[in-house]
Amino acid sequence: MSKVCILTDSSVQFTRPGFPGREQVHIIPLEFRSSARLPPETPEEQFVLPSVQAFSSYFTQLSREYENILIVTLAASLSPAARYAGEAAAQYTDHATIQVVDSQTTAIGLGLLVQMAAEAAAAGAPIHELERLVRAAIPRIYMLFCIPEMNYLAEAGYLSRSQALVGEMMGLLPIFVLEEGRLTPMQKVRTQRHLLESFQEFIDEFSDPYHVALIQGTNPMHLRTRLLREYVENSFPSTPFSVHTIGAYLSNLFGPQCVGLVVMEKFNSRSR
Repeated sequence: MSKVCILTDSSVQFTRPGFPGREQVHIIPLEFRSSARLPPETPEEQFVLPSVQAFSSYFTQLSREYENILIVTLAASLSPAARYAGEAAAQYTDHATIQVVDSQTTAIGLGLLVQMAAEAAAAGAPIHELERLVRAAIPRIYMLFCIPEMNYLAEAGYLSRSQALVGEMMGLLPIFVLEEGRLTPMQKVRTQRHLLESFQEFIDEFSDPYHVALIQGTNPMHLRTRLLREYVENSFPSTPFSVHTIGAYLSNLFGPQCVGLVVMEKFNSRSR
């Protein structure tokens, strides 16, 4: 029986497909409810989540092969999946050891955490070491989101409908930071050039990033990604830069024109 696996949700995005330990990573589906009835009574009604029972079923299946299960979910402010996983773990009575971690991030940020944990798992690290590693890395991941279609934020409960309407009428491009697991307004810009400058200024706050990634919606703004790539390559020649299309879950949550920036700092994995 294999010793440990990582269970994450389908909002995850990886920077490379064949990372070490990929076979020990399992993904539980996380979907978004179609807007057949909007607005919802509560933001959680928009999510078609794996239920507590679904998590329990996954635990039973995985425990046939693994002795330990590390669950790393997207930020609790974006989905109650972490809470449901915790409830299922509390009810679990079989032999496997289960640990649940709220990543406080999503998409590529979540993927970087899972990749790091999977590589350590493939090297034989025990589950308590994987959990420590992930928790130590969480504060080193920073995400910005530009969400021009503010009606999506209203539907998700982050803005009132009147705020969203006024913002869109003014043609603003609001930038939010996903900080400590919560989406917080940072600034508003008026043009894509100013948005690119804001992303560059944010990158400048780091001295030696581990990875920089741009994520774009399925119908993105025409941001000049080549300029951003060149900026990162010139500023940090040894730092990988990648561009990704945002997954279906976040596209439904933030809109198809959403653009995100992910920066992960290097850190001492042995620090606590």
